[in-house]
This record gives sequence, C-alpha cells and structure tokens, in this order.
Amino acid sequence: MPETVRLVSDGEEMVLSEGEAFRIHPGPVTRAAAVARSGEVAAPKRFAIQYMGFSDVDGRREYVLSAQQGDQRGRYTVWIELAAFSRREALLQDGPDICYQKLLRELTGAVLHEGEGIAVTGGDLAAYREAHAPPPRRSFSPARPAEPPKTAEDAAPGKDGEVT
Repeated sequence: MPETVRLVSDGEEMVLSEGEAFRIHPGPVTRAAAVARSGEVAAPKRFAIQYMGFSDVDGRREYVLSAQQGDQRGRYTVWIELAAFSRREALLQDGPDICYQKLLRELTGAVLHEGEGIAVTGGDLAAYREAHAPPPRRSFSPARPAEPPKTAEDAAPGKDGEVT
C-alpha cells in the first residue's frame, strides 16, 4: 500500500498507509504542554553518548566516551582491566558496549563530573555476560529411538551355528 502521510515528532516517524485513520489535534502540542496538562512529572532528557576511542594504559583498556544531555556535555573515561579480557570475563569487541552501559547507568544514577574515571567491576562484567548470554541451542532433528535390548532368543545359534 502506498504511504499517504508521514508525521514526524520528537525524531520518530510514523508512516500511515492508505485507509488508516488518524486525528490531528488543533495546534502543536509539545511534550512540556502535555505534561503540564496531565500533571505528571517531566522525564529527564535522554543522554546522547558517543564512543571516541580507546587506549591501553597501566594494565587497563581505557575507553573515552562523550555524553550530552540537553546543552550539557562531558567527556568520560571508562576502563576495564586487561586481565578481565585474558580471563575471558569480557570479549574485546564487547568493551565499548560494556563501557557505554556502565556510563549510562552512572549518569542516570548520580552527578558525575567531567574527567572522572569510571572502573568497570567484575560484577558489571558478570551482569553484562548474563544479559547477553546466547539463547540455548535447539535441535531440530527428532531424537533417535533407542534400540531394544537384545534378548537370549536373539543370540541363539541359527541353522548354520552362527549367532545372529
């Protein structure tokens, strides 16, 4: 079906196909106005976090991340001990995502000052592994039926004296 209307709101797009109905409220309604009418508490603005790179320093891999919330910007260093990679507590390719998740939790939970270093703990790594564990493998072939046990009659000698 061809699309007929594309509405853009808060960076999200909604595409309506032919035959779908919608209502347009008179005048623009901002999120702040909707919150004021409903009486609910306004949610804080989302963080935009950007990975800037990494370097190996003093037995750890340091990841540099830039975070922005509204007009506020900060540059943060989040690190993982190199020994954690050699002990297979984390994979090298997962390092940026582990640090992203850690920084996101830290920023939503407390006020951090730019330049503060953040260490990824063993508990953080265990939680990440648990959340990203592969699903259990499923077999699509049916199980083979077990062979019936041989009885004494099956082992009896045949006409030629051979055991079958």
